[in-house]
Amino acid sequence: MSKMAAAEMCLEGVAPRYSVKGLWNTFLEGLSQVHCRLMHKAVSRPINGKYRCWSCLREFESGW
Repeated sequence: MSKMAAAEMCLEGVAPRYSVKGLWNTFLEGLSQVHCRLMHKAVSRPINGKYRCWSCLREFESGW
């Protein structure tokens, strides 16, 4: 058996933890992007590969 520090031994077999706040923020960001794409019809021309919504000022990738 190799020598391990106490901190390394305690971390063996422990499942990674996920931040609820991070997951919630990701969910809300995705929801707001879908809302913008469905409800707002005023978009700019693509500039540097991105579109901008003139209603809420979000930026979207053009995909090309």
